[in-house]
Amino acid sequence: MRRCVIIKQKQIIAVLLVLCTTLLLGASEINVTEAYNHSENLKSYASVQASQSTSTVKMKVIISGTGGTVTNNYYIKKNIPKSQLTSQIVALSKKGTPIIRVGNGSGPKVMIVAGVHGNELPSQISALKLVNYLKGKSIKGTIYIVPFVVPSNTAKGVRYWKGKNLNRVTNIAGTPTNKILKLAKRLNISVLGDFHSTKPGGDPGKMAVFSSKHPTYKSYIIAKYISKRTGSTTLTYNLSGVEYCGALEDTTNLAGIPAVTCEVVSPHGTVKSGSVTKSYNQMIALLKYKKII
Repeated sequence: MRRCVIIKQKQIIAVLLVLCTTLLLGASEINVTEAYNHSENLKSYASVQASQSTSTVKMKVIISGTGGTVTNNYYIKKNIPKSQLTSQIVALSKKGTPIIRVGNGSGPKVMIVAGVHGNELPSQISALKLVNYLKGKSIKGTIYIVPFVVPSNTAKGVRYWKGKNLNRVTNIAGTPTNKILKLAKRLNISVLGDFHSTKPGGDPGKMAVFSSKHPTYKSYIIAKYISKRTGSTTLTYNLSGVEYCGALEDTTNLAGIPAVTCEVVSPHGTVKSGSVTKSYNQMIALLKYKKII
């Protein structure tokens, strides 16, 4: 991760004001395909029959122009769960960025995002593993899972979208991560987790959970909770939007939604043994923090 130049206190305040203004202005014009309304039009989802009535699974495309055949990626095809549900998600991903909703839209709402960087594979596999696990389970709330932010990038194993690092442009209208942020606001998400992998010797180069204390202190509390239960290192910054400008986690915290970034260690473009399980455990810990499972 490339760090921003450290700026003086007055400049920090100015930056935050600009970011907040951008988010507030952008909130009025969601550019998400098949955008959710406040009551969530359930007819726009493609229903998936669940084994129990306690937890239904529904899915739809939220961003067009990003679709790809994710199973063209050898490591994705090799490691994702083999099920009808997985096949349906893979097929939907050809049309664009998919979102899977587990639950009926009520109660605490958690959003799990993977694939901001298409070449970081463990978390994307973990997200599909999580959907398969949750199907039919009794849960206390609603879980939204975006397993591939840009399926075409995942299919090719590439990091950038149109030459841009999507974890630096969440504050820019029209980018896939900005659209996900707007959707999180529209859905009144309680907590957002952005899941990544870090290459050995990279930044941070170890299993970790990023958070900040201001303006959303819960970000730090959530990070400590996940770290304690997964053996991750907590990496906390005092102020969002300074160290990692435009990151999904930082921009989400600035918007008032508690968010964390979870990292596991795996070389980019491949899957290190044990990395999928570790990412999955971080996701489970996030859900347990909200007492959804």
